[in-house]
Amino acid sequence: MSVQGFWADLPTPDFRALPGDTVAVLPLGATEQHGPHLPLSVDSDLIDAVAARMLGNLSPDQSVLVLPSLHITKSDEHIDFPGTLTLGAETLLAVLRDIGASVARAGVARLVLLNGHGGNTALLQIVARDLRIAHGLIVVTCSWGGFTEWQDLYDPAGYVHDIHAGDSETSAMLALRPDRVRMDKAQDFRPAMTDWETGFPQIGLAGKPANPGWMAQDLHSLGACGNAAAATAEKGAQLLDSAGRNFAAFLAEFARFDHRKDVQ
Repeated sequence: MSVQGFWADLPTPDFRALPGDTVAVLPLGATEQHGPHLPLSVDSDLIDAVAARMLGNLSPDQSVLVLPSLHITKSDEHIDFPGTLTLGAETLLAVLRDIGASVARAGVARLVLLNGHGGNTALLQIVARDLRIAHGLIVVTCSWGGFTEWQDLYDPAGYVHDIHAGDSETSAMLALRPDRVRMDKAQDFRPAMTDWETGFPQIGLAGKPANPGWMAQDLHSLGACGNAAAATAEKGAQLLDSAGRNFAAFLAEFARFDHRKDVQ
């Protein structure tokens, strides 16, 4: 019999009878500045919304348990903006290793690290391999944005720079929590990367061969990147709904995936 819902809602005896293809999902948000128009909670609000939409799109035979979300992660690129909370890389690595070990002890073999904050990306790739080595877990890392159907909403050339508190995140928040959005302070936050393309065509943050170490203020003085003034709730609803739907479909695929091989 399948099991679906939140990990923490189950009593201990239920973990002794979990299906072998159960997938644990760990949502990772953040508590960090998002320009002058959005709250610190953006990444956490959106990742939790996608997880909830995923649960509503599962087929009856899927077994998926959502772990308690992490709402403080590695946000040190935003620390010069008041209010940002962050863990150091070593701290977050230790936390994720311990959570992964607990998942393995519960008899669950598959773990998805569902990321809502770009600053976590490199670290999650490290911990995924650590958990494979230490516990034999099947671990994948992914971002909720990778499951959105954004192609008919945005021009690819502009979307690549819409990385923080721009059109897409502002639209998603307008759809989810409009009460937390101050559209009177939204603007076209033109990021520094657009200027780099002229003088430094090999340097950038996405799709470029060289990626610099950066702080948020290096990209824009207000700590946002993208045209937030163009945001609409309609676009945000499409992003969130498609992410939940496509993530649920991915989890059915992942439940069958096993790349582990015995070493000869």
